[in-house]
Amino acid sequence: MYTVVKTIPKGSRIQITLDNGISFILYKGEVRRYKISENATIDEKSYNEIWEILYKRARERALYILDDGYKTKKQIYDKLKSGNYPEDIIQSVISYLLEYNLIDDLRYAGLYIEYKSESKSKRQIVQDLMTKGIKKDVIDKAFEESDYTDEHSLNKILEKRIKRYNLEEPKELQKLYRYLVGKGYNYNDVKSAVRQYSHDTDMSL
Repeated sequence: MYTVVKTIPKGSRIQITLDNGISFILYKGEVRRYKISENATIDEKSYNEIWEILYKRARERALYILDDGYKTKKQIYDKLKSGNYPEDIIQSVISYLLEYNLIDDLRYAGLYIEYKSESKSKRQIVQDLMTKGIKKDVIDKAFEESDYTDEHSLNKILEKRIKRYNLEEPKELQKLYRYLVGKGYNYNDVKSAVRQYSHDTDMSL
């Protein structure tokens, strides 16, 4: 048996808190069906039925989120958490998604590295992926399995941006250096790449 200690209206739904500290949200019709009110008790059968409702709803929500694009485990967790789903419901849904390979942080990291390989440094990509909740060892493995190099990425950015700068002017040259170093590239690598790019350009004229 569980006792309802608090109910808070939230539009067409109601947030319910039980005496075991668990909180969840049901629609008003569901609240009426299970005769939920403050200080009322919920028996084991009703509790299990409610949990099944919440699980199916959370799973549908997760699948809907994935329709919008591939997501990390943390992104799914955060979305469901913001929907006030209980922790064990969220973990059950994540287990389901993992079982059917609907989320895979290693695959996500690999796709992200490939997508950003011509616009971001390794340092930036690592920071981005960690922000998305992917563990460092998973990121490292994704890089090992990729063809990514900072040299290739740096050269691609130079191809797009170098014409904006007058490399004969020291201030312009330093401005370009600052921009590239700010993107996470090593300063010596930047100097070398700019020098090589300028040389190749001159040779082609």
